[in-house]
Amino acid sequence: MHHLLLKYLISFGIGAAMIWLAFRGEDFTGFGDRLRAVNLTPLLGYAVLFAAAHVLRIVRWGVLVRALGPIKWGDIFTAGCVGYMCISVFPLRLGEFVRPYLVRGRGGVTASGALATVVVERVIDGLLFVGLFFAFLSILPPSGNPAVDAVKITAFVAGAVFLTALVVLIAAYTRRAWTVSLLSRIGERVLPSLTHKLLALLEAFLDGLKVLPDKRRIAWFFGMTLVYWVGLGIGMRWMALATQIPDLSYPGGFALLAVLTVGIMVPAGPGFTGTFELALKGGFALLVLAPESLENVALYTIMLHVVQLGVQVGAGALVLASGRVSLGQVVAAGDEAAV
Repeated sequence: MHHLLLKYLISFGIGAAMIWLAFRGEDFTGFGDRLRAVNLTPLLGYAVLFAAAHVLRIVRWGVLVRALGPIKWGDIFTAGCVGYMCISVFPLRLGEFVRPYLVRGRGGVTASGALATVVVERVIDGLLFVGLFFAFLSILPPSGNPAVDAVKITAFVAGAVFLTALVVLIAAYTRRAWTVSLLSRIGERVLPSLTHKLLALLEAFLDGLKVLPDKRRIAWFFGMTLVYWVGLGIGMRWMALATQIPDLSYPGGFALLAVLTVGIMVPAGPGFTGTFELALKGGFALLVLAPESLENVALYTIMLHVVQLGVQVGAGALVLASGRVSLGQVVAAGDEAAV
């Protein structure tokens, strides 16, 4: 348990620093009035849309997991609801390890195999949104905001990380012994104390990459990925209508989503505290909005964060209340991930 508590302390410090960076200089005078002016119809519409997308997200992951064994959909939804909740609740994105923990041993699925599906999911999403970021950046009018250059650099770095991860995974899958040997030789010279742990993790989830050659399953995964992210992109516009930012266009909403999606992949505080707000601040730097709309950016950020957390944590809490998963199992999974 002390491992997890230590991660919480570290993550709270990181999150607090990012919150300060995101909201420094923000004038919250009249925030209460702006909050009371929120349009409830598009707000409710966004909440429903995000909840539907959350279900689709779990189904999408289940398509990959079921390549590893005949696991029941009930077990997938249980692990998905609790797992995605834990990504929000646990610090430093340790919740990513909860889904593999909860499905291991069910239908012949191993924890390493389930972990591989999480890695595939994250790498594909990361590459997709780095690409979309530059695509939407090319069609949006230049904002002239000096922060745009920093956002571009961050996107380039993220793209390099995800592309490297994809290349390593494909190389390791097709030429496993050669790739592991090469990484071992490089790692021993750079980070010898960490190399053996990383290689053990690589060996473990390589056994679970059975989904990659399955073209039909991958086609379903990409099809659901398209529907999932299109729905969330539309939702970004709906939230803008709810928070009195009518000039946020659909391309602008998708640009925001691209920056946000890549930004919250950075390990930080529980509930994406700090990374969520800082990513949206960078995203809004790309957009040309009216002064009265810019006054509602903080409101948009907070409302979007609250609704997303409410859906994700609420779904997981309902599963916990049903007794399908115990709180002790969740805490044990988090502590195991922290170790």
